[in-house]
Amino acid sequence: MPWFHLRVSHQTLLSREEAWEFLGSISNLEQMTPKHMRFKLLSDPLKKIEMGSVLAYSIRPLPYLKMIWVSEISAYEPQKRFCDIQLSGPYASWIHEHRIEGEDDGPCTLIDEVFFELPLGVLGSLAYTLYVKSALLKAFSYRRDRLNELTKNDITLEYQLTLKRIKA
Repeated sequence: MPWFHLRVSHQTLLSREEAWEFLGSISNLEQMTPKHMRFKLLSDPLKKIEMGSVLAYSIRPLPYLKMIWVSEISAYEPQKRFCDIQLSGPYASWIHEHRIEGEDDGPCTLIDEVFFELPLGVLGSLAYTLYVKSALLKAFSYRRDRLNELTKNDITLEYQLTLKRIKA
C-alpha cells in the first residue's frame, strides 16, 4: 500500500508560547475538527501532552462509521514540536508532527507534517481517490479557519497545504 504525505504551513500572529499553549491543550482538538466527524475526546481533557501520553477519541471518518482512534505522543520538545502516532484507528499508519517555527518573541508558523498509509490494499487506494484525499484537504482547511477564528489570527497571512503520494 502506498504512503502519503500531507504538509501544512500556517503563519500566525501567535508567539511561540501562545502557539504551544494552544496546541498543547487536547481540548482544542474537538474545536479544530469538522462537526460532521463527530469528534469526541475520551481522554481527560485536562491531560497534558507529554512524551508517552496516550490519547483516545471517538470519530466518524466516514458517514455512519464510528471508530475509536488512539494515539501516543512519540516525540516531545517543549515549545518546538510534538509527534503523535496512531496506535489504533482508521489508518494502517498515521504519523503526525506538530511543529512551531519562528523566533521566541515574534509571530510563528505552525507546521503539520503527516505521513500516512491506508488500510485495505487496492480498496484503500480507491477510497483515497474517491473520498480520503478530499476529506483530509477539507479537514485541514477547516482547522485553518478555526485556528484563525479562535486565535483572532490575520487571515491574509500565508497558508500552504500539500498532499501527495510518496513514490519509491
